[in-house]
Amino acid sequence: MMPVMDKERLLGTYRCMLLMRRFEEACIKLWHEGQLPGHYHVYIGQEATGAAVGAARETGDYLFTTHRNHGHLLACGADPGKVMAEILAKATGYNRGRGGTLHVCAVELGIPHTSALVGGNIPIAMGAAIALKRRGQRRVSVTMFGDGALEEGAYYEAANMASLWKLPLVFICENNAWETAPATAVEYPSSTNAASPLTDLAACFKIPAVAVDGADLGLTFRVVTDAIERARAGMGPTFIEARTRRWAGTRPLWPQLFTGETDLTMAWSEEVPPERAEHRDWYRRDDPVLRVTRELLGVGLLTAQDVQRLDREVQQQMAQAVKFALESPYPQPEEALEGVWP
Repeated sequence: MMPVMDKERLLGTYRCMLLMRRFEEACIKLWHEGQLPGHYHVYIGQEATGAAVGAARETGDYLFTTHRNHGHLLACGADPGKVMAEILAKATGYNRGRGGTLHVCAVELGIPHTSALVGGNIPIAMGAAIALKRRGQRRVSVTMFGDGALEEGAYYEAANMASLWKLPLVFICENNAWETAPATAVEYPSSTNAASPLTDLAACFKIPAVAVDGADLGLTFRVVTDAIERARAGMGPTFIEARTRRWAGTRPLWPQLFTGETDLTMAWSEEVPPERAEHRDWYRRDDPVLRVTRELLGVGLLTAQDVQRLDREVQQQMAQAVKFALESPYPQPEEALEGVWP
């Protein structure tokens, strides 16, 4: 369903989803070219959730994210060139190359910290919510994490305190293992949490909880907006489980473009190449970018030509971002200890 927002804002949110997708595809290509150091995680298949959160947040709200953070940063207005430069450990990155892909943060955008530890961002977000409440600020702390974080004790401590003290905190669990088949020997396992549904893990703390199709931009935007408004009004935390199906390219240890670079013409032709027939469900049901594209076409807000023009603009922006990152210098060795406490 389409979000309830004006046309300009809606198209900006859709453009953000395209930027997330092209950014992650660029990361995968750079790694295969030997340009991207270390391990990394991509946000493909979860763009509607991140874009909805970015659209629902207001200036002054905080977001605490995880190792799968690229899409969250872009949703909050991050410069893709500076994000890519940080991923490539360049001096022009948001953290001058010190954070890398797993720890990119942008204080000026309301993202003061990124934790690669599973569940590590949750207590920090809770601490920020305590500070906001004690200062009497009508701001909200949002924490986004995967379903695996619910296997960590940090969540339960934060949920308990957030409920007891009615903190302005929104828990967003991105369950990208929704209806995922059992893992094979070469895949990471999905959640090993015995609770089902995961919303039970919030209800036991008397926290309002809702499960939503995380690939549905409109529905996710409405639920997140309601949760943020509730927190801002002093009514306490909300737990949202955003359910998405895992993109096939994240199943190996290193992401692979098994579904190919996104072909937006599939949104209106729905033709699946024979060599990729095994991914038919992804193209027709699970890919949030294609789903939102179809919805925009269906209600007449965009034509196929508009979609292609917008995508060309995004791809040009990404080409410039990659060029900026690749041409940027590495930090000087003497800068290594700057900002380090003695």
